[in-house]
Amino acid sequence: MKLRIWLQWKNQYAQIKFNIMPIIVKDFSWWQTECKLFLQIKIPHVSQKNADILTSNKYLKISCLPHIFEAILWDEINEECSKCTFDDGCVLFELKKKNRVHWECLMLKKSKEELKKLKCEILNNIIKERQNKSQQKTVLKTERDRLAVKEQIDFENKEHQLIKSIRDEEKEKVLKELSTWKSKTEIIYDQKTNEKNNKDIFSTDETIKIYEIENEPIDQLPSPRTFKTIEINFTPRHFTTPSRESTKADEQEWLKKQTAARRAAGFVEEDLRPEEHDPEWCLQKGNTFMTELNYIGAVSAYSHGIKLSPKLAILYLNRSKAQVQMKNYHKAVEDATTALELMVPAVEGNVGWRAEAYYNRGRALVELNTAHLAVDELKLALTLAPDRANVYGPELQRAMSLAPEHERTLNKSRELDLSNAPTVWCK
Repeated sequence: MKLRIWLQWKNQYAQIKFNIMPIIVKDFSWWQTECKLFLQIKIPHVSQKNADILTSNKYLKISCLPHIFEAILWDEINEECSKCTFDDGCVLFELKKKNRVHWECLMLKKSKEELKKLKCEILNNIIKERQNKSQQKTVLKTERDRLAVKEQIDFENKEHQLIKSIRDEEKEKVLKELSTWKSKTEIIYDQKTNEKNNKDIFSTDETIKIYEIENEPIDQLPSPRTFKTIEINFTPRHFTTPSRESTKADEQEWLKKQTAARRAAGFVEEDLRPEEHDPEWCLQKGNTFMTELNYIGAVSAYSHGIKLSPKLAILYLNRSKAQVQMKNYHKAVEDATTALELMVPAVEGNVGWRAEAYYNRGRALVELNTAHLAVDELKLALTLAPDRANVYGPELQRAMSLAPEHERTLNKSRELDLSNAPTVWCK
């Protein structure tokens, strides 16, 4: 018997919405045999289309608004083997008994509180049972889809193998024909060559001319010149302009100040050992500076790593994070954008990096008073990494709350103020 389940609150909502008071149906009759129980309920204008039925092994309810009939049965029934038939203004239930016993009455006789508690338990069991069935259907569907994909892959593999075998056969056939043609061509060529060689070169009637060559003295040629390699070493210089004696002291002072500034930042290229000229080492060094809150040193380390390997996306990503901490929001947006351009194609392995890049760019856009542009960035970050909702969620809420105000301010700044514009009179 195919039964549709509708929750109790739906009927209550429909009663409130249409202002219909329920009418409890009491016009019914029942009889029983050893294995079955028959229940006939008379409801005006009832049909299969307008009736909602809810059943379990201990509970039966039929609703045809405003008429309602429900009963907590005296004993359990077999729901799957039961039937329901609709007639003109009448519903007939053919219920299969689970235990072959004689029913003393149709409904269970207990106090109102006990019946209410039992009804709640039955409804909760129905909900759990339907949820389990739904989950089982989902699992079964997923397994069927997996098997279908596997069969499709096997079928395509077989087709590819068949095509490959046909191609190999044709290739072998063509190569064999080419080899045969080549061998025949070589035989013909050898025959023609032998015929040509066998001809007597003196058989012609032409006269043979003999020329005498006079021995002329030949001057001795000069010997080749020797060669050498000249090594040229230029003095290293940090400025593009030529060196001048008048500016040498100023240049040295400037280089000392720059070296001192970089050393204070925690990273000087000239101080590095040869094994430290590695982008991976720069990445680890920058991460160490980030944990120590030394953001200037982190930016310096990441920048040197980018010079060594300009295609390493993680260096741009981490540098954008450091730029946000240093409130260099424009540079943070540029680094995050470059990192996203390098993370191509978008695969499962770089999902976390892409989410972090969108988050850094959205965070910088919020601080640049363009929160309406940051909302989509933060939503993308939350979509790619839902497990980081505790980090991305608050920033997204902040951007959404600031977006209207920032957008109004931006639109207002773009409007032209013509209140003080001069008046031009045209004749």
